Amino acid sequence: MKNTDLPSYRRPPVVEVVCGVQFDELASFSSVHYGKFWSRVAAEYPSAEDRQPLAEVFEGMRSTPTKDDVIELSGLPPLRRIFCVSADENYLLQIQPTRFLANWRRRRPEDQYPRFTTAHERFLRGWHQFTGFLQEESIGVPRVNQYELSYVNHVLEANTVFPEGIQEQLGCFTWRGAQTLKFLPSPRVANIRLQFALPDGKGALHVTVNHGTNRAQDPKGVMLLDLTARGAGKSDGSDMEDWLKLAHEWIVKGFTDLTTAEAHSRWGREK
Repeated sequence: MKNTDLPSYRRPPVVEVVCGVQFDELASFSSVHYGKFWSRVAAEYPSAEDRQPLAEVFEGMRSTPTKDDVIELSGLPPLRRIFCVSADENYLLQIQPTRFLANWRRRRPEDQYPRFTTAHERFLRGWHQFTGFLQEESIGVPRVNQYELSYVNHVLEANTVFPEGIQEQLGCFTWRGAQTLKFLPSPRVANIRLQFALPDGKGALHVTVNHGTNRAQDPKGVMLLDLTARGAGKSDGSDMEDWLKLAHEWIVKGFTDLTTAEAHSRWGREK
C-alpha cells in the first residue's frame, strides 16, 4: 500500500484513521460470538467495550428495493457494537453484525501518527481474523457492500481565532475576500461540507469542517477536518486493496489540495 508519490508531513494534524468494511447482516451472529471472537484477539486487544451499533450507510442511492430494504419487526433489540482495545488504547477493532472497522487514534499529546501502512496492516490482520472466525463458527462469509476510509484531523488556531482563522488553514474558505460591503462582523460559527466524486464510479470523498474549543489541555480553538471516502465493493471483497489504495490517495492529496501552504509549513511538509 505504500505510495512514495503522496505528500507527507512530519507533524500531521491527524488524530484518527479508520478503515472499514460494511456487509450484509450476518443473520447467525449472536451476542455469544462477541466474547468468542474477543478471546481470540485478547493478547493484542486486552480490553473490550460496548457501544451503540452504527447505522448502515450507502454511498449514493440504491436503484431498486430489495428484500433487505423491507422492515421486519422483531422481538429482539439490535445487537450492540463492541470495541476491542489495545493496551495503549491507540488501536481498536469495532465489530457488529454489519460492520468491521479498525482504528488508530491519538490518546495522548505525545502520540505519533504511525503512518497509514501500520493502520492498514492492523485492519487487514483483524479482518482476516474476523472472517476466519466466522467460517470456523459456521456463521458464513460476509457479503461486502461498501468500503470506508476516514481521516480525522484537529487543526489548532494560528494567528487568528476560529472560525475567521479557518481561512489561514483552508484555502477554499476566504472570509476576507467575501466582505464586499465590509458590513458583516466576523462569523461566530462555520460549518462546511464538500463532496467529490471518486474516479470510475468508485464512490465519493466527503469533507466536513467544523470548529470547537473542546481541548482540555489547550485553550486554542480547534478546526475539525474530517475526510471520509466511501464506495461500493465487490461482494467477495476482492477489490478491497485497490479501493483502499485509491481512497488513501484521494484523502492525502485532497487534504493537501484543500489546506494552505502556510499550514503545510507548520506541519512540516516533506514533499
